[in-house]
Amino acid sequence: MYLLGADFIIEVVINLAEMQPAMNQKHTVIMGLILATLMSGVVAAVVVQERKQREPRKVKRVKRPQFTERDWDGIYFENLFEQGLVGARPEPQVGPAKTVAVTPGESDSEADTSGKFVWSTYLAGSTLEDEVKTIQAQLAKDVTTPVKFKSEYAKAHQSFSLLSMIFAVIREYDADVRWKKFAPDAQISFERAAANSRVGTIQAFESCKRRNQDLTEMVRGGNFAASEKAPENLDWSMVVDRNPIMKRLEMSQARLKELTSSENAFKKDTAKVYHESQLVAAMAQVLMRENMQDAEDDDYCSHSKLMCDSALSAAKACQTQNYDDVSKAVNTIGQSCSNCHDEWR
Repeated sequence: MYLLGADFIIEVVINLAEMQPAMNQKHTVIMGLILATLMSGVVAAVVVQERKQREPRKVKRVKRPQFTERDWDGIYFENLFEQGLVGARPEPQVGPAKTVAVTPGESDSEADTSGKFVWSTYLAGSTLEDEVKTIQAQLAKDVTTPVKFKSEYAKAHQSFSLLSMIFAVIREYDADVRWKKFAPDAQISFERAAANSRVGTIQAFESCKRRNQDLTEMVRGGNFAASEKAPENLDWSMVVDRNPIMKRLEMSQARLKELTSSENAFKKDTAKVYHESQLVAAMAQVLMRENMQDAEDDDYCSHSKLMCDSALSAAKACQTQNYDDVSKAVNTIGQSCSNCHDEWR
């Protein structure tokens, strides 16, 4: 249609030129040709634009990622039967996973017939494993550079103190649990790292960095490179100070209060309530272990035992999805903490 319009213009211009003098005729023809050329250019531009609009838009695709063998470390088991199938088969149930039935009042029986402390009464092996992984992830953020460590070494001290406590529990655990064969060496190594991280020096940073690397390797399924040989017997007064335990108890209490603020919140994160409740029960027992500060005081132990029994009640309520029971138990945990602080501060 555009080309026909151009021819028509040229014909009209020529006809007009025949009616004019020669000089004007030549001028008119030239002007007509110029107009026709411009018209053709416009038509060509329109055609090109229409073609561009019909062409699909080119999308730049993301390059294919490149992976190395190290990227897969710790994601899959190298040997499923040795690393994955640890402990007794769990019982079918509704609610959070558990390995033992916990009943308030059973904390009076602290040792089995062999004389070992029955840690499985207070927390499952999976709870210990999950807590170790959580602390390892936190250390990966806190032990990065000497500059950051110099201002935040207290965070590393808290983490290594809790690791020393957890691996002491794993060492004494009365059932199969992950990393048990490394527990003695890991415990003493983390105990030393906790002691070193009381200051923010470059030497302390290097020590904590090595222990963090050892921990990461073990969590991924490798071995643990011991910094020194573990003593034959545990001295709980050396394993962990009371202050890091108190800080972790305050954190657990705040989390439990938030997670049980309503029935919907409880049902949404029952597994987290179960985890924190078991940790509280275990830490309350650690506070009463031999040689721990004030562990021989009856009133102090009474507060710790109330906290332990309340935490066990909360854990049991998680198994039955009973919000009223777990709410009461969490409130009692808070009361035991407050009463103890009022008396001992």
